[in-house]
Amino acid sequence: MKILSLCGSIRTDSSNHNLLLAVEGLLPQDIEWVGFQIKQLPFFDPILQFKNVPDVVSSFRKAAFESDYIVISTPEYAHGIPGILKNALEWLVCEETMKKKVVVFIATSSGGEFVREYLLETLRTMDMLASMDAIFTVTRARASISASGEILDADLREKLKIFLNKTFQ
Repeated sequence: MKILSLCGSIRTDSSNHNLLLAVEGLLPQDIEWVGFQIKQLPFFDPILQFKNVPDVVSSFRKAAFESDYIVISTPEYAHGIPGILKNALEWLVCEETMKKKVVVFIATSSGGEFVREYLLETLRTMDMLASMDAIFTVTRARASISASGEILDADLREKLKIFLNKTFQ
């Protein structure tokens, strides 16, 4: 199994990034985890969708196509998803191969209902599979997960393990 992870924050100390590191650390060794740095992607340009596609976009599309799941962790900005994540998703819109791709959303805030709804609507529009059942939220992430992705809260670690086992069985 192969999982592509996308972080909607480009901050180096992002709790979303730390959460993705934590998830990677909890997965069995036989699962391949691919973290793609979406800040490398150029702004979406419909003219470059099919001709003269930038190499980094081709690499991103290939990673998404080859993955069994896409895991997204993102903050909520202005009641929506960060522009950098929206940009990454736009590069995948034209890809028929993304249809029915399963997307899992993990978040690091107790709120975030707007980003969840916005992201779910965007993913449904792209014909990707995302549901409220594939969402995991971590409260107090900065106190619960270290910068290296170590989960400091035993209860959180157990709940996240259960969620991951159920999701990626």
